[in-house]
Amino acid sequence: MQINTVDSINQIKKFCCENFTDNNPFISYDFFELLEKTHCTVNVKGWIPEHIIIKDKNKLVGLIPNFRKLNSYGEFVFDQIFENAFYQIGKNYFPKFLSAIPFTPVTRNNFLYYSDKVDDDQLFNELKVFLKKKKISSFHINFIDEIISTKLKKYFHQRVGIQYHWKNNKYKSFDHFLTHLKSRKKKNILKERKFIKDKNINFTVKVGKDIGEVDLLNLYQCYSHTVNKKWSQEYLTKSFFLQLLNSNLIENTVLISASLGGKFAGCSVHFKKNKNLYGRYWGALYEVPNLHFELCYYQAIEYAILNNLELVEAGAQGEHKISRGYLPVKTFSCHWFNDEALEKPINDFLMEEERRVTNTLNYLKKNLSPFNDK
Repeated sequence: MQINTVDSINQIKKFCCENFTDNNPFISYDFFELLEKTHCTVNVKGWIPEHIIIKDKNKLVGLIPNFRKLNSYGEFVFDQIFENAFYQIGKNYFPKFLSAIPFTPVTRNNFLYYSDKVDDDQLFNELKVFLKKKKISSFHINFIDEIISTKLKKYFHQRVGIQYHWKNNKYKSFDHFLTHLKSRKKKNILKERKFIKDKNINFTVKVGKDIGEVDLLNLYQCYSHTVNKKWSQEYLTKSFFLQLLNSNLIENTVLISASLGGKFAGCSVHFKKNKNLYGRYWGALYEVPNLHFELCYYQAIEYAILNNLELVEAGAQGEHKISRGYLPVKTFSCHWFNDEALEKPINDFLMEEERRVTNTLNYLKKNLSPFNDK
């Protein structure tokens, strides 16, 4: 078994087209290649492609999507506590390795994509030797399925977090969905939607090839406005949005736009695969109360119901999503650290963190669920 890296997804295009796929639309050659060519995953942004490839007798058999990270931006598994731990013992935390979907907190079924099955013990033993040779501080595998994450506990630390997902309980309409909510939650949603309706704000849903260049320019304007408003970093370039039109990703793109007095006011973009809808970015050109809830949550729920989708993932964080029908679920990641002195304190921290996360999740489900008990 030989382990190495490539600095561009283009170098393994054939393998990716045949094997690099998952339960979400972001694990794909098209998405990773689009990020590269539109200068989203580049050195100046701290995301440097360094994909790990596994060969057996010189035949490429496996791929771990991976980046050399020079910062912790755009990851959504916040690791500042690990960074501080390294500084406290006089070591640098960057560069580190990160196996993740860039800028996208979406769970994937796998982290190793292979054409031929490999021996796990051999792979991970040799992978750790390889990582030490790379002289990185750590290796992180973000947002992976619980089953895979639990399997990897044999080799890595496991970490848990919380997201909020909406599940379709065979609802026939948005009104039918509302009948399953507690009275106070239902009234609040109706109040928020009425406010938007009374403002004469209209919504247009475009999917796939119905989306045009003007729509994507509007989306970029909204995305950029939201980033600036939050004093955040603009991970995606204008070119990324425009070149969606020429990518296979456009087929899975759902763009929901709002207009006020016939003029574009804001939008949200979502991606779909199988029976899932993934909310990604949103923005508005005007300050309109409740527009965020409408564009990101209620319109997504309506679209999911109308199209028989089973799940809506609306991104990271946000307990305010609970009252709007999005329930807390656990997320999982795995971590390896290139320093034995930190093994026990990090392990102790993660065990205590998992206890607190589990208690929080149970409390949220028991005490804050918006749904009727019946």
